[in-house]
Amino acid sequence: MLSWLTPDIHRKFHIKPTVIKYKPDSVRNILDQIWKLTNVSIDLAFYAYFSRDNELALKILDLDKRVTEYIGQFIVHNAMAYGRSKEGGYAGLLSFYYGSAMDMISDSVKDMVYTLLVGYTPRLNYNQVLTYAEGEVVAKLKADKEFDVIELTDKYPVDVLLVVENEKYKFSPEPRDRVKKNSTIYVRGFKEIVLRLLSDLSIEFKLEDVETRGLDRVLRNLIDIKDCTVLMLDLAHYVLMEFSRELMEEVEDLEVQMDWMHMETINLLNNLAGKIDPSTFIGIITILKELEDIADASNTISRIPSLEEEFPEEYKILFSRVFESIDEKVKTITLSKPIDLHNLDHYLRKYGGQVLAVKTKESWIAYPFAREISLNPGDKLIVVYQEEFADEVEKLLGSKT
Repeated sequence: MLSWLTPDIHRKFHIKPTVIKYKPDSVRNILDQIWKLTNVSIDLAFYAYFSRDNELALKILDLDKRVTEYIGQFIVHNAMAYGRSKEGGYAGLLSFYYGSAMDMISDSVKDMVYTLLVGYTPRLNYNQVLTYAEGEVVAKLKADKEFDVIELTDKYPVDVLLVVENEKYKFSPEPRDRVKKNSTIYVRGFKEIVLRLLSDLSIEFKLEDVETRGLDRVLRNLIDIKDCTVLMLDLAHYVLMEFSRELMEEVEDLEVQMDWMHMETINLLNNLAGKIDPSTFIGIITILKELEDIADASNTISRIPSLEEEFPEEYKILFSRVFESIDEKVKTITLSKPIDLHNLDHYLRKYGGQVLAVKTKESWIAYPFAREISLNPGDKLIVVYQEEFADEVEKLLGSKT
């Protein structure tokens, strides 16, 4: 077992508290940055672990520091806005619950890369993840020319998660940011799109099966749990920003499903004891534990609006002030007839909307467009769209679902 955990790297896991200096920024932008960077960090950590990308793991540690600073900014902004008052006390309580939950998520991501850096790497690789993944995947590219980020994302519907140029790097670059030749790029997108991108760039990859019987089911489950974890983080934030009680209950239901998936995966892994090497066993158990912690923290975030029932009437308005609303609306639709999901999504995208997830009678599906599924009356869709097109989308949903 080879460890990258030098004393200098070890210190990155135990950084001392820093004084957060106030920066003039909107709470909405601060919350967006926390949400976006945390979402990115989960997929990057998962990729780093299975691809044994230690250099990426070290950058994720710096990403954790940035998220912590944004959480501090969120708390500072609210403290300054409401001051030492009863109202300020209630605002501080909301800041505490959100900040502590996001800190737990950030720490869990950090623990995932810690497992890699101490040398508990499994005898599994990301080519095998590509084989069994049905949703979004991550790929590492080398820029063969200079271009703007938007030139890549317009041609291939992928997210650029990280660009590394020598010692400089930037997470979630802006569309007009320039990517220099020979820069390293990490992208995320639906599996078929990412594989097409790799093929077009003549980047070699090989889809590999897992040799140990039964380990393939463990890996499939682990990938599904990771996908649902990212979905749950996103849904929790929509609940928080839009104060949707219906969606709050859906998040709770998703968390219950994920608990069952965790238990099933642990039982499958237990049956493989003695058949797989200790590093693989320890590594998978650790990743499962960290993903479960992220899901639990996301569920906590989604439950914050339920505190409104206990708040004095005059302070209930704090929820919309502390967690500034976004320009998107989220809606849960129960189908009254069978539909063509791709056809509905085509119309939604005209209004800046999309289907986030599907709930059938059997289970939640995090990336429905990556799978062949039939939707029937009683199934549910979670749809997000731009608020300015609310009337048009409501009319569309009424006619199509």
